[in-house]
Amino acid sequence: MDTHVHLFGMGTWVIVLAYVTSAIGLLVGLASARKSLSAGSERARLYWLMRAALSTGGVGVWLAHFLPMAGFTVDGSIIRYDLLGIVFSMAVALVSAFVAMVVVQPKRVSRRARPSRGAVAARLLGGSLVLGAGIAGVHYSIMWAMELQGTVAYDLTYVAASVVAACLTAVVVLWLVTVADSRWMRIGGSIFAGAAVIGVHFLAMAAVQVTVDPATAAPSGVEVFAVLFPVFVLGMLILTVPIMALLMAPDRVAAALEAEAEAWAQQHSPADPRRPAT
Repeated sequence: MDTHVHLFGMGTWVIVLAYVTSAIGLLVGLASARKSLSAGSERARLYWLMRAALSTGGVGVWLAHFLPMAGFTVDGSIIRYDLLGIVFSMAVALVSAFVAMVVVQPKRVSRRARPSRGAVAARLLGGSLVLGAGIAGVHYSIMWAMELQGTVAYDLTYVAASVVAACLTAVVVLWLVTVADSRWMRIGGSIFAGAAVIGVHFLAMAAVQVTVDPATAAPSGVEVFAVLFPVFVLGMLILTVPIMALLMAPDRVAAALEAEAEAWAQQHSPADPRRPAT
């Protein structure tokens, strides 16, 4: 990375905020994805997977990548962003997350049917490639949307490293989707995966090489805060909806256990002496 490129123009608190945002988004996404396993219908399953993609891709990945851009500055240049490019980067995050979720959480023909380990591993690998490409694609599409007075080039070694790191991060996230039954496992996994997402961002930023040209006209795109503030508020709303849905959704496991207990009680209850014998 060039010496006249700065990543902490707003201070380190922005990075902390990005990390916390990523961890919370991933946590809600994991909980939503796990909820899809107990969905009573295909429509409900896809609903929870869509919620998982919104939280994971929209907040845990995209917003966590865009927040640190508030501190990205280049000496001698104004930085703006193309709005259509930003929308495209959002689409990359959401589509890749949803496709990856569907791949690792396929529709079950029977609730008792368990896929083989090979099938689970193949789906985990395929979903990780999709989500990993999405995580890396989010960063580089945001950079593609960036406009400044000069040109941007990339060190291919760091680019390759960031893509590999993104795929490894995706493996962790989707593995948690398939196995994280306990609340504490999801919390711990989200803390780790959130750090990995931020790590991908900085690894990719290390590849940036900027050549400033003062003679270039000032860019005409939007300022970072013109996008960041409304999107941050939207991201918090995106998290609120699945959190409330998770709290209000019936617990099918608890309901099944309660029904089983009632059936057992009826079978083992003493006979009513007033009831005539048959």
